[in-house]
Amino acid sequence: MPASRARLATLDWQGIAASLDAGGYATLGGLLPPEECAALTQMYQADERFRSRVVMACHGFGRGEYNYFASPLPAMLAALGTLL
Repeated sequence: MPASRARLATLDWQGIAASLDAGGYATLGGLLPPEECAALTQMYQADERFRSRVVMACHGFGRGEYNYFASPLPAMLAALGTLL
C-alpha cells in the first residue's frame, strides 16, 4: 500500500487533530481514490461480506442503515487500519 502511505502523508494532520478535539470526529478527504471508493460501495449489497446490518429506524436513530464488515476485512481497509 505505498500509494496509501503517500496519501496519508499529504493529509493536514494538524487540522484533523483540531477537528477531533473540537467535534470528536474528522474527515479524511482524499484518502481513497474514486475507484477504491466505488469498489467499497459495490460490496454493500454482498451480504456475505458483513456480519450484521443496523437499520437505524428500528432503533429510533432516524433513517438509513449501515453494515459491519465480517472478518477478514477487505484488504484495502485492513491495510489502512494498520497505516493509520
